Amino acid sequence: MDEEKPQKHITPLNSRIVESDSEMRFELPFTNLDNMFYIGVNATVNWTTNFHFHDHFELCYLDQGPLSYSIDKSLYHVDQGELFITKPGERHYGLAGGNSNFRLYYMGFKLDQMRGMEAEYYNIGVNRIVKDAEGQIKRLFDLIIGEVRNRRQVSTEMVHGLFLQLLATVLRLYLDRTQLGSNKPKMLVSHIIKLMDYLHEEIRYDHSIEEIADKIHISRSHLAREFKAATGRTIGDYMRNLCLDKAKYELRETDKSISSIGEELRFSSIHTFSIFFKHCTGFSPLEYRKHSRL
Repeated sequence: MDEEKPQKHITPLNSRIVESDSEMRFELPFTNLDNMFYIGVNATVNWTTNFHFHDHFELCYLDQGPLSYSIDKSLYHVDQGELFITKPGERHYGLAGGNSNFRLYYMGFKLDQMRGMEAEYYNIGVNRIVKDAEGQIKRLFDLIIGEVRNRRQVSTEMVHGLFLQLLATVLRLYLDRTQLGSNKPKMLVSHIIKLMDYLHEEIRYDHSIEEIADKIHISRSHLAREFKAATGRTIGDYMRNLCLDKAKYELRETDKSISSIGEELRFSSIHTFSIFFKHCTGFSPLEYRKHSRL
């Protein structure tokens, strides 16, 4: 089986706001603040992302959780009040723990104009989970989002100052070894990585777990047990969440017809796709598309 080439998420080039009941995202650049590319909050039930990488750092803070997050070949379990960093070029994905109270802050940024701090961020090791016991990170996220949203007088200067304070605060938490999270990374075995790669390579509703197990030369029952132990999710649940995330993206970001989206995800009919989508979101595909574009 060929190794999957993870999707590269492109750095936003134009400012825009994406806002719905479950997510608020500001894509920058915010006037002349070139180092910060986007900032947002996501509260999507059963949130998941596909395997991807980008050419910038990404900071995530879990306000409500729990969350599982994979960076390259390591799987991390993140608890409420903890943060983590991914570096440029690292392929990663995340999925929430099925908790309706999920809430994640995130920010994408570069440090090529701050070489000293950039080197410190690259030096962060495999222990990526850090506690924010005093709630400093959440407070700074909220302040930056408030300035970006309201664009009051001297908001650019305020955001720049808060951004630098956030970067320095995060770095101090990593350098303070007492703040490292108690959940150590778990190395994923090769057949679990191959399974994830396969599911992400072609996101579809009709995957046969038996056929995938045969391809990677392991029994279906053994594969299912190891996957649940590693991720906390069943394979079927994981597949459904990938399909839901892909469907939401296509409905929100493209003009593809609902029937063609259902066909791409290999649903047997548009009716089956619509029932699945409404069961998961409470909206029909058409309602979700209209609502996300208001």
